Amino acid sequence: MTVSWAERRRAPVFTVSLLDRLLSTEIGLSFGFALGFFTTLLVMNHVFYLARLAINQGLPFGVALELFVYKVPYLVAFCAPMGVLLATVLGIGRLTDNHEIAALRVSGTSLYRIAATVVAMGCAAAVGTLVFSEGVVKVANDRYQKVFSDFAAGAAALQPVQNIFFQGPSPEGSALYHAQRYNPQTQTLEGVTVVYLVRGQEVRLVRAREATYREGGAWTFHDGTIYVFGQSVVTTKFGALDLNVPRTPQDLTAPPKQQSDMSLRELSAEIAAARRRGEDPRAYAVEFHNRIAAMASCVVFALVAIPLSLRPHRSGPSIGMGLSILVLFAYYAIAIPAELASEGRVIAPVLGAWLPNAIIGVLGVLLLVRAAR
Repeated sequence: MTVSWAERRRAPVFTVSLLDRLLSTEIGLSFGFALGFFTTLLVMNHVFYLARLAINQGLPFGVALELFVYKVPYLVAFCAPMGVLLATVLGIGRLTDNHEIAALRVSGTSLYRIAATVVAMGCAAAVGTLVFSEGVVKVANDRYQKVFSDFAAGAAALQPVQNIFFQGPSPEGSALYHAQRYNPQTQTLEGVTVVYLVRGQEVRLVRAREATYREGGAWTFHDGTIYVFGQSVVTTKFGALDLNVPRTPQDLTAPPKQQSDMSLRELSAEIAAARRRGEDPRAYAVEFHNRIAAMASCVVFALVAIPLSLRPHRSGPSIGMGLSILVLFAYYAIAIPAELASEGRVIAPVLGAWLPNAIIGVLGVLLLVRAAR
């Protein structure tokens, strides 16, 4: 019986489809377990943090539950690369134990062809993590900050905030706001100064003894002076003056948004804004590049996990977890000093962020080439 040329051409396509389906099923099933395993570890740590807030500061159970729900998406995204690593080790390890990898290689399928599918799955995980982080995680983080700020604003033991400074828009262009002190109990700014700028030049200045917040978003400035700068300085005293200030009492008592809570778009905007002001954007640049590199580590972990999973291990998942922990230890043993060096201006943020991926990636390629011989 002879096989036509067209049938011979169709056969590899069918075989490739089966291979991809086999690898996707094994690794995909393990990914759910791996992601849940690492996320649970971090979730428990955050539960202890919320419990301390409940005991020491009277955080209500409903608020704690809401904060917990909004924190989970961030922890899931953070654990995604670890999940890829453990899922690949478990999935490929299971195929190795069942001699399916050996059967594939004997039938003519190269280890590089197997690795291509696994790395492609790592790329898909990286893209999925990016989309999830910029969508669900961003919204959840913003809600987390809002709920926590509302709790802090209503806390009886809230302490006054000293030396407040921020910048915001104004009808002329922009404005600089400074207050010596903010009293959250009376919602009052004390020792207030507002400098209105047009193209970086001062055009008007307002100083007041205090400013109180009114419902509707306006602040009433009391006992102050307006200075208008031109060819000469014109001064006007006032008893009470309503001004729009781009901050609410909740904004003033809320802790500043950390770089780790920002989305990539927000980090990019902060980098650009810092450069326009002539400031050093390194803190934002470090977080930006670290975030991208962390997502890309899905690919690196998928690559290095393949050769580590090829030895038959009769102990089941325990060996896979041990190998994953070793790889993670090596990765963060490089990543933490590199990040510190980047923050300390020893190396560039790009180099500090991508150095762990480069080293682990090269190690993965060398191990894969050795295993393919």
